[in-house]
Amino acid sequence: MGWRLPAGNSLDADLALISDVAREAGHLSLEWLEKGAKRWDKSPNNPVTEADIACNDLIAKRLRTARPDYGWLSEETRDNAADRSQDRVFVVDPIDGTKDFVNGESGFCVSIALIEDGQPVAGAVYNPNFDELVSARTGGGAWLNGERVVVTEEASLACSMIGQPEVFARSNAFHWPDIRLIGQVPNAMAWRMSLVAAGHWDATVALNDKADWDLAAAVLLVQEAGGVATDRNGDPFVFNRESVIQKGAVAAGADLHPLIMERLHSLAQLRGFPVRT
Repeated sequence: MGWRLPAGNSLDADLALISDVAREAGHLSLEWLEKGAKRWDKSPNNPVTEADIACNDLIAKRLRTARPDYGWLSEETRDNAADRSQDRVFVVDPIDGTKDFVNGESGFCVSIALIEDGQPVAGAVYNPNFDELVSARTGGGAWLNGERVVVTEEASLACSMIGQPEVFARSNAFHWPDIRLIGQVPNAMAWRMSLVAAGHWDATVALNDKADWDLAAAVLLVQEAGGVATDRNGDPFVFNRESVIQKGAVAAGADLHPLIMERLHSLAQLRGFPVRT
């Protein structure tokens, strides 16, 4: 017998739960920001703080109590195959953009997704600094604080890009002279993609590897906002596999995304970027 949705646990209910918990965790992160959180490095240039752990514990308690039959994958929880073996799995980044959190900057957020068969079916990204929640479930559109949002209709490489300006800094050499880059890039990839989903920016590109928790919720937001989100090779994402590593991300409107991919392949040939040709 296949898995059946438990009574009362519709996707709408799951999304409401995820959204509420993301907000609660975001507010907790601001409390830690105000009082100061100790930090240390999990690995070189990979910081974590007391706030990450506290937010992770809160999210785990709320979600796993409400949905004990769902699985769990989080950046701040030791990976456990049994936790990821359920038909539906929460994928969590309690504070995406810890570097910005440590520096007192606004580019961090809470990201929570619900995955089924490797694909996000509900997700929310909350930036407590602006009190902005971008959320979606499959087939329900993308929403910013209760207002429907869509990606931009930009269909030209003279677009506004958020993320990895070092890739495009020598744009004339890359034959991309008209690109408009954001000045200060939020550290959180989930928030960058959320800003694309909300129509604030046309596209975002990250060529470096990411993890499931960086992307799962935001991928759904972009898709439900009418956009396209793939890895740096243009391949669709599959989450909750044995490896949680993803090959970067490219998110944009449906007309713009293929133009960016074509240009990235050209850049890879010119500069040896890690994009499959």
